[in-house]
Amino acid sequence: MKIAYVLDDLDAAGGIQAVTRAKAAALAAIPGNEVVLVTANDSRQTASSLPQGVKVVHLGVNYYEDDWKGFLYVLKGILVRRRRHARALRSVLDELDPDIVVSVGQSEKFMIPRLSRNRSWKTVREFHYSGTYRKDYARLQGGLRARLVAAVSDFYEFGLGKGSYDATVVLTRQDREENWRGKNGVHVIPNPCILRLERTSALECRRAVAVGRLVPVKGFDLLVQAWEKVAAVHPDWELEIWGDGPERNALERLIREKGLQGKVFLRGVTGDVQGRLLQSSMLVFSSLFEGFGMVLVEAMACGVPCVAFECPCGPRDVISTEEDGLLVPPGDTEQLSLAIIRLMEQPELKRRMGAAARGKAAQYALDAIAARWMDLFRELTSNQQR
Repeated sequence: MKIAYVLDDLDAAGGIQAVTRAKAAALAAIPGNEVVLVTANDSRQTASSLPQGVKVVHLGVNYYEDDWKGFLYVLKGILVRRRRHARALRSVLDELDPDIVVSVGQSEKFMIPRLSRNRSWKTVREFHYSGTYRKDYARLQGGLRARLVAAVSDFYEFGLGKGSYDATVVLTRQDREENWRGKNGVHVIPNPCILRLERTSALECRRAVAVGRLVPVKGFDLLVQAWEKVAAVHPDWELEIWGDGPERNALERLIREKGLQGKVFLRGVTGDVQGRLLQSSMLVFSSLFEGFGMVLVEAMACGVPCVAFECPCGPRDVISTEEDGLLVPPGDTEQLSLAIIRLMEQPELKRRMGAAARGKAAQYALDAIAARWMDLFRELTSNQQR
């Protein structure tokens, strides 16, 4: 089966790029598959590190290279380069003639349905965020302008009927049930966990970790507030928050105001999330909303139990509360602190949940997720043949 993934680039450090690279390698390893990554921008740096079975085609569009010159160049990138992108993509897809074309949801997402008319291939659209993420961000930002921009953007993407895909893939059951109800061809396939799984945490250190960009949606201010109550009961435990972002100064002030210096640490960016998880006894997930929450699966793969806000979307799909982790009401710092303290004070519960979490994480192994994608691809192509 020939599978073409279409995206802006491979070199960016984002989650979409990492997941696409991993899935491409796993799918290419299946006998009979040919995987092609079609990128708008030059991605030679990353392409050279991909397995031999993964081919990369660069379209030479190179979005954003002139944006620094001013607004007119940004506008040019939107208007001129999009047309160039569509023409080049049409030519490459016609030449490749794949069985499946997958959009990761970037600049190509509105092009592919139009370019696929009267073509033999089947099309799939991935959503790497929940169906309400724009509204959620607008609510977090506040103000009429943010809500208006979210409404217009949602209408442009979902309301104008700019072309449909043969299948749509979302990351969580909660997203499908709440935001895609009544729509056909919507499938749930989560992102894969690409960590090495040969080691697990001993769960013996008095350390909890949180991981993510220091931005309001991650709720780290609520986590610091909850930790004030935790530290009053267990002052010998410490919390490490790994990540960086615009909220760093505000969080540093909050830590000082709460008297948590020496107990809560903003550690900055890490290139070794797995190593930080292995050196912890629990992960605390304080996001207000998510598309999935990959760090939950990464922690569980390390045998680390999670305490999480039951925010949309992700935690409810990943964690079976009281079995492999604990879920508390979104934004409830009192319940969050009580759940953290409970794991601290019940080591047998912590170990039992850690073992169950590691077993659950096997569902997200790369090979298991690749098999689910192949099931979908075979279903689409067999329907075409019938």
